[in-house]
Amino acid sequence: MGTSGSSKGPKNSSPLVPPGVDDEPGKPLPEPEGQRFRGFRTEFGRAVAGGGTANLTSALGKYAREATLGSAVGPRRFGAAYSSGAALADTLSNIAAGGTGQAPSGVDLSGLVGQPVNIAAQEIARALAPDNIDADSITAAIQEAITEVLPEAGVFDPSLLTPDALVHIMVEFFSRILFIEITNVAGDAWNHAPDAAHATQTEAALLELIRVVVDKHFGPRIAQGLNGATREEFHKLERAAMNEVWREWEDQA
Repeated sequence: MGTSGSSKGPKNSSPLVPPGVDDEPGKPLPEPEGQRFRGFRTEFGRAVAGGGTANLTSALGKYAREATLGSAVGPRRFGAAYSSGAALADTLSNIAAGGTGQAPSGVDLSGLVGQPVNIAAQEIARALAPDNIDADSITAAIQEAITEVLPEAGVFDPSLLTPDALVHIMVEFFSRILFIEITNVAGDAWNHAPDAAHATQTEAALLELIRVVVDKHFGPRIAQGLNGATREEFHKLERAAMNEVWREWEDQA
């Protein structure tokens, strides 16, 4: 993963939702509150220092409640991810059904069949990356989700894109999106790690905690969306699932 300690993270005065990725553009946002990251970063720093899962769980609660101001605001941050996620599901479903992926993605992806999985993942991510500040994180999340689910040593085979595999890829995509965002917001709290091994352990534990809650709330909705939902309907299902993730985290002490 290797994301820890990459930056100081956003400032308390940073916008709650960066321009261009708001899922509800035009709707007023509250003003950022002073020291809104303090509680989250303090608890996260304790986890990195060796506190473990209990501190990470508490950190996620403070991230949802304080750093992002709760479920009425936090999920708005991922508008670009919802759009790209819906496009990813549409593209992979089209390829699984024998299509070229061009109708949903705008690019003929038929030449990826038989290519190494990592190459296919890279090209699919490139085709679906948005033109905004989330381009890098969405590109990374798509690549990591596909290579996590499909056999990395094998070749890209549409027959492997079963309904269960598609759900798994989408759950992994949103897990990685949240992981990237949260590790970035943690900023210099990573400096509390006594060594690289502790940082790596914290990354793995955080990603697994995120996966569990994403699978719980996104899995059923994605399975529903893959059964004939339009891209707009799929987008709404994703947002509803993210709202549920935030509400669960808000309830954590």
